[in-house]
Amino acid sequence: MYLRRMPEIHGGEGALAKLAASLDRRGVSRIFIVTGPHVSRTDGFAGILAAVSPGRAVEVYAETKADPTIQQVDEMATQARAFAADCVIGIGGGSPLDAAKVVAVLATQSGSAADLVGADLVKRRDIPLVLIPTTAGTGSEVTEYSILTNTETQMKGAVCSTEIIPDYAFLIPALTISMPPSVTAITGMDAFCHATEAYLSRKRNPYSDLMALAAVRLIATHLLQAFRQPADTAAREGMLTASLYAGLAFGNASVTAVHAFAYPLGGMHHVPHGLANSLMFAPVFRHNLAGNEERFADLAEAFCGTRDPAAFVPAVRALQAQLNLPLSLAAAGIPEDDLETMSQNVLGVRRLLDVNPNPIGLDEARRIYREAFDGV
Repeated sequence: MYLRRMPEIHGGEGALAKLAASLDRRGVSRIFIVTGPHVSRTDGFAGILAAVSPGRAVEVYAETKADPTIQQVDEMATQARAFAADCVIGIGGGSPLDAAKVVAVLATQSGSAADLVGADLVKRRDIPLVLIPTTAGTGSEVTEYSILTNTETQMKGAVCSTEIIPDYAFLIPALTISMPPSVTAITGMDAFCHATEAYLSRKRNPYSDLMALAAVRLIATHLLQAFRQPADTAAREGMLTASLYAGLAFGNASVTAVHAFAYPLGGMHHVPHGLANSLMFAPVFRHNLAGNEERFADLAEAFCGTRDPAAFVPAVRALQAQLNLPLSLAAAGIPEDDLETMSQNVLGVRRLLDVNPNPIGLDEARRIYREAFDGV
């Protein structure tokens, strides 16, 4: 069993002081920050700037878009090189964190992010990387993946390398309170998919199983409360921990077909990543039930207290409804005419389909997208 390395993780109210101390230890003097427009206007972001700025030059790229493109990451990297950054800090949801990972590589190297999409194409990273999530879903702060969009193919691709696992991750519940309920819901479902897919993956192992079930239990306890009571810091902390556990789970076991089927939704229609996963969860998991009943029983027990394998997906659907999430591709505005194109495109995501517990060919892909479109 091979376990990925982990960043140094800090949490709680004293985390900002530890952030400054960590930068001091590494001799950092020029920080390039990658974030998004919303986060850059928050009090939490101002607090981070105040913590890291004394004695250091800081440059901020605050225009990261959802589902960052290869072209935008190249733009960030060019700016970081011109600034002579000796550290990159990513602050925000999955998009800024994923972008920051690749920027930290390219800040001291020539080339394009396009050259790094694939497995183990990153040969080195020369400067420290710090990630600070402001959502509780992607787990990007502990994984070796960065998901970027190729605008030419309208598909997402992954940079996969242990070199982009950050040096430090800071989990600060107060930074997640400004999330709108809708973002809380879709990022929470993203974490849920990470955990549950990892538990079914062909690459699973005892460590990933432990992290996955722990994440499922935390999400069952805290997601709806965080959605309904955004200022509940205990719920926010629970979801940050769940997201981290889920990231450790899929970082060591991989996600599977839910994420594969979500990629065309994001690439073609710009559906937010967590929502795309949520939309594909039920039909993919129903496809995976046969032959995996004991695993489904474990998931059902962790999530809703019953060992009935058939109860798991309906219980998740009930949660999605309580979170006011659309339950069909039709309700999410996906054109029916695009189902065939997506069915063809998803078959190219072999990295994820090959570790799915049950095989998926073109006929299965068509059926799964049809079920997702109809919301059955």
